[in-house]
Amino acid sequence: MRWFWLVLFAPFWLPRWLLARARWRHGKRNTVQLVLRGSLPDVANPRTLLNWFRPSPGPELLPLLEGLTAVERDDRLQTVVVRIEELSCGLGRAEELRAALERVRRAGKRVIVHADELSLSGYWIALGGSSIHLSPTGTLDVAGVAMQFLLLRGLLDRAGVRAQLLAQGKYKSMREMFTEPELSAANREMLASLVGDLSDQLAQRVSDARRLSLEAARAHVHAGPLHARDARERGLIDLQQYWDELWEELGGEQHRVMSWSEYQRALRRRRWPSRSRQIGLLRISGNIRMGQDRPGPSGPRATGHRSLERALRRLLRSPRTDAIVVRVDSPGGSALASDLMWRELSRAARKKPLFVSMVDVAASGGFYTACLKGVPVWASPTTFTGSIGVVGGKFEGSELLSKLGIRRAAVTSGPHADFHSPTRPWQPEELAKLEGDLATLYRDFVSKMAEGRGVSYEQLHAVAQGRVWTGKQAQEVALVDHLGGLHEVGSAVRERLGLAVGTRLQWSSVVAPSRFGAQRNAAEDLLNGVLGSLGESAEWSSALELALDLQGERLWALAPLLPRPPR
Repeated sequence: MRWFWLVLFAPFWLPRWLLARARWRHGKRNTVQLVLRGSLPDVANPRTLLNWFRPSPGPELLPLLEGLTAVERDDRLQTVVVRIEELSCGLGRAEELRAALERVRRAGKRVIVHADELSLSGYWIALGGSSIHLSPTGTLDVAGVAMQFLLLRGLLDRAGVRAQLLAQGKYKSMREMFTEPELSAANREMLASLVGDLSDQLAQRVSDARRLSLEAARAHVHAGPLHARDARERGLIDLQQYWDELWEELGGEQHRVMSWSEYQRALRRRRWPSRSRQIGLLRISGNIRMGQDRPGPSGPRATGHRSLERALRRLLRSPRTDAIVVRVDSPGGSALASDLMWRELSRAARKKPLFVSMVDVAASGGFYTACLKGVPVWASPTTFTGSIGVVGGKFEGSELLSKLGIRRAAVTSGPHADFHSPTRPWQPEELAKLEGDLATLYRDFVSKMAEGRGVSYEQLHAVAQGRVWTGKQAQEVALVDHLGGLHEVGSAVRERLGLAVGTRLQWSSVVAPSRFGAQRNAAEDLLNGVLGSLGESAEWSSALELALDLQGERLWALAPLLPRPPR
């Protein structure tokens, strides 16, 4: 039927297609300009009234990757100029773009990257280009990799609040944030391993891209931050140049440079009408919680198990959806919600081909949802993943109430009826019960992950215990199958569906509308707007969001690294 309608309406679309093709073939513009800014979401949600008050999340990653793949094969284009502005993306997305620019460069194109200032994520992307240009007064703000772990025990002691938290797993250090005055030896060992591996990856990227020895690359990076002149002398960039000078040099003043949006429109006009294969994109982002999503400007800011079930059901029922890619960018959250989502995804994998792509963080509950039997898993080399362990407990404020002159009176039907009360501490037998519950949950967690990875319980337990790994390390210990992003996942989808290499994939992102709790969602959306305007990466805002998402939860599958990965 599709071909019938195409032939029937050929007199209308065919002349337009031929004209667009001819205009492109005989046009004089052989340079395209791409501007990168913001958080680079996979796809952006439709803008709501409250979303208009937030900063734009920037261009969407999926169209960027698809467009750069088209640039590789486009014999009319000779140059791609990438202008990096205020980026706030993690290293997972930065690595996907770096690899895409490298593929364009290897296809024989010139890739020029310009910025007024380069942070770690911006420089990571720039390393995929042919040359890096920095404004003369700009700074290469890269000095290596560092992680900070916030310890709040002293503040809680002064406030009269006690964190009664227990954990299963030697490295499950999330509880240390509230219970310990210093880092434990195991936590310090894990953080040192993560910093060391990311630092090695950075040095290797710089060495390969800038044609430096590994020792020289590491020494130059550790000498940062560097002024543009110093960065050029050390060979970390190619040229000190203002943007207007580069623009004029490329012929922008003579309109020889087309914008990225113009190029995408030209692609759509030149594309031969054909049936694309639809792939469902299911996003698990932010904290994992019971109930509904807490929406953000570029997808779920926190993913609720009910919202995921409805979105997954729509994808499974759609006859046009040939496969589903689960895109995980979450540190975990509610243990129960993580398990329910794992169950739904495991059932879906028996009905349609499923693939998992990890972004910046896929740890604890985020890893739980990604580890499905028979489902291949991709991670970026920089992804924080693993953290297979559980935490549970409560914050008890009886001392705070006493300081405030508040007394507590309770009438209960049994000694443990007020088990969850935040105004009395747990007794030893109650802590023993919590510890038993955590041990049971940990055994279940490890057993399911072992089955998903096709290894024994003992093998999985050896690399679990709450330890966080980079994606590169995770592949070495068999927690993920492949290194790569959506480009590599797309190739695997085509192979699984028996499609030709160049077959176009139409990505369909489903956001299921909430059926319940409209008032609550509106209030949360207002909070999201406030948090977004004050800075999403602030540790206090992350803690506030975590408290909102995990209210009422006693058992958590949550990664110890609450701060976002280095950017």
